[in-house]
Amino acid sequence: MLKILRLLLVSVAGASILFASQQHYLPLLLAQGQDDPVELYRAIGLGSDEALDRLSQVAQQRQDPYWLQQAARQGDAQSYYQLALKETDEVRYQRLMGKAASAGHAAAQHEVALLTDSPVHREEWLRLSAEQDYLPAIISLYQWLIVNEQLDEALPWLQKAAPEDPQSALLLAKRRWRDEQFDEARDWFRRAQAMGSQPAADYLQLISRYWPGKKAVSVGPHLVDLNKEQCVIRLQPVVLSLDNMQQLTQLAEQFARDKRLAQLPICLLEPVWVKATALQCEEDWQGGRRLGCDAGDLTRLPLAEDFTHLLILAERGKANVHNGIMYLDLGDSYSVFVHELAHFAGFVDEYPLSSSMAENICHPASSAPNLVMVMDSEELPQKLSTWRDSGQEWTLAKARTCNNHPMQAYKASSKLTFMEYHDQEMIPPLYLALWKQRLEARIGLLPAYINIAQALESRGNYQEAQYWWQRTREYLAPILPAHNGQEALSVGDSLTGETETELPTL
Repeated sequence: MLKILRLLLVSVAGASILFASQQHYLPLLLAQGQDDPVELYRAIGLGSDEALDRLSQVAQQRQDPYWLQQAARQGDAQSYYQLALKETDEVRYQRLMGKAASAGHAAAQHEVALLTDSPVHREEWLRLSAEQDYLPAIISLYQWLIVNEQLDEALPWLQKAAPEDPQSALLLAKRRWRDEQFDEARDWFRRAQAMGSQPAADYLQLISRYWPGKKAVSVGPHLVDLNKEQCVIRLQPVVLSLDNMQQLTQLAEQFARDKRLAQLPICLLEPVWVKATALQCEEDWQGGRRLGCDAGDLTRLPLAEDFTHLLILAERGKANVHNGIMYLDLGDSYSVFVHELAHFAGFVDEYPLSSSMAENICHPASSAPNLVMVMDSEELPQKLSTWRDSGQEWTLAKARTCNNHPMQAYKASSKLTFMEYHDQEMIPPLYLALWKQRLEARIGLLPAYINIAQALESRGNYQEAQYWWQRTREYLAPILPAHNGQEALSVGDSLTGETETELPTL
């Protein structure tokens, strides 16, 4: 028993001496390791984590693959990561990056998240990296959560990224604006601008100029060399979101530069920008699979006194024209705007209409300026007088408008036009001439007053509706017989015109 106890004492004493020796030896190895990685490697063998960190740093500074490999074999995550970045073989690259990620390297975890096809693993790796405050992972994580419609869970990560990333600050500002937290939104727009975000500066300019909605009193950028009184269509934009406001400024700039439309008596008024809740709008308005709003709500908005037509810009919904109101959403481009603008003057789509729409449009009495419709080609000569008398060149060609109807439609151009494919810039000279003629004569032109009057009547508000019917009579006075103008407009439903717009693109 005494012998065993003596051996234990000797062992403990030996271990103490060895530990003391190592404690004395390690600083020496670390000091020598500044010039010689071998000494650092020896120190690693003695269990020094500091030596491993130093060896990794030396290997990276020298770009020495040998010592990077040695440090990696000892479990250094940064060395695995650096080796992966130098690897040209995809399989080895992913293996090394995976080892770096497993060892806790934040950038490697982010990279592995982007490489994996598994949604579950992607989110797991993104969270591991983001929890280490790795900014790219934080950004990727909130973007991933937003794409997967986990908006509430994404918000804390967006808030974490926003102080350091201009795009995140901009996104948070837009989110706050959508939530009607306007002061906080402005603050984040300013912070994004300070970090170099030009879009944030643009949004601040829009907010400063147009928010909240003010009385619209001036003509927009497109004056068409006319006095305001000469504009037959005075189009009042009603904007329902910040992004729609930006969309409108782009549309207005393009409209001002569009030489094709320069002679048309159309003016774009200053916009009225209101909260989305100011109008009751739906993507599937009254089950019609199109964007629409309750026009009765428009009477509460600060519209220009002399507007004639309205352009309502909302976030989502199919573009269309209903009487005197045009509806666009964020996905609609300037070419869609021009296409819809022509619908105000009675132009009809030249792509195949649905059977239900064709039933309403394809009939012998159609007054569409760009089309004639017949059951038999022998009827054509008697229907072409307007085109012949225009003084413009034109070519008779079949149109696809009535493909889903027994009648055949013909157009005045053998080429694709903006009424068939909205992204086609080609507007035949005849179309422009007829467009101008119809606007000046107010042929088939229905103002937005009709929409408002009908909406008020549907609510039982007949007295207020009469005001808007009176404005309609005054607007259409040049084309209504004096003796029966009031009678012609006594029934609102007799003046309903709308277009189905499901625009194809090339």
